[in-house]
Amino acid sequence: MQNVVFSTSENVQEEWDSIKPFFQPIVEVSSGRVTGYEALARYVNSNGEAVSAGHLFTDEGISTEDKRRLDRLVREKAVRRAHELPDQTRMTLNISPQWLTATTTDALPTLDMLHRHKVDPSRIVIELIELNGDLDSLCRAVKLYREAGVRIAIDDFGAGFSQIDRVIALEPDIIKLDMRLFQQGAQGGMAESAVESLVVFCAKSGAVIVCEGVETEEEFFFGLRCGARHMQGFLFSQATEDFADCHAFSQQVAELRARFFAAQKEKAQKARASYQHLMQAVESIQQHHKMLDIVDVKFVSQSLRAINGVIRFYAADSTGEQLTVNYARPMEGDVWIEDARFKGYNWSWRAYFYQLFAGESRVLSQEYLDIETSTPCKTLSVQLNDNTILLIDVEASS
Repeated sequence: MQNVVFSTSENVQEEWDSIKPFFQPIVEVSSGRVTGYEALARYVNSNGEAVSAGHLFTDEGISTEDKRRLDRLVREKAVRRAHELPDQTRMTLNISPQWLTATTTDALPTLDMLHRHKVDPSRIVIELIELNGDLDSLCRAVKLYREAGVRIAIDDFGAGFSQIDRVIALEPDIIKLDMRLFQQGAQGGMAESAVESLVVFCAKSGAVIVCEGVETEEEFFFGLRCGARHMQGFLFSQATEDFADCHAFSQQVAELRARFFAAQKEKAQKARASYQHLMQAVESIQQHHKMLDIVDVKFVSQSLRAINGVIRFYAADSTGEQLTVNYARPMEGDVWIEDARFKGYNWSWRAYFYQLFAGESRVLSQEYLDIETSTPCKTLSVQLNDNTILLIDVEASS
């Protein structure tokens, strides 16, 4: 990468002429349409190549004032081009909170730019990067943007725990997941669970979820599983000098959706078949226990032995207190492994337990990560009689 060299503040404006905004499309997964474009600073080097100018904003050799001037220069160049936006699309402008909190609350340069260039504020999204700075000043600035009709986005959500309180305070319209966390989540494991939890939080806040940095089909599919409504990344396009056609990626997205649907359908069919075998075994267990006041552990273990994906089983009374030890499926052999650590624990606070008493005889829980095995699993709670509940932990993917 060829860097820009700034000698003095006096001649910096001349050197900035080669820095301009490029625009990366943001794609809606339901329609395949481009609904927005993020303006990104690019430096055109002597070979005519456009490279990211992001490093300039972390260069210690450039003064804070020059960085602020450069930030506003690139932003104004982007605003000038807002009139070229295709219909029903928006332009996203990145702003660091440190620039906002350094200004007076009644003078926001970006709003002045929109007014000066006669740009409809509703076509603009202000994307807050690096949620630092004074929160009270930031909230006042966001309030002014909203009053003008501008939408607010938060970038890199999930990159730092301190962002949670700021999301609550700012109530953004759009939340973009941290690219590194998202890509890591697509590989599975704890990061996947973390991303899914963040998406649930975002959805409950009423914000639109955008996954950026989407480079592969697997990452696109992971975004769909998470419930993201929009995607952005090299899978579709890098930032370009001109606005991409709104329908440029419609066919690509349609094909991706179709492959995702086929894969999820096959997975769901396999899971359903597996759960059917489990439910048949459970029905047999319930029938066997109709006339019993105690848990027939031997019968339960025999009934569940042939069911793939069963992790463990145990029983509790109607108050939620665990009556038996845990019986974990053996790695090899036929003898279930007994674990007495949890006998006497009370599970009445778990949703899948108390839901039984709302009229259901069987309740399958939401998916969660099993602490003992680090396996995504679900718990099936089964009412054996008026005072006995059987609980079966089973792999969620089975």
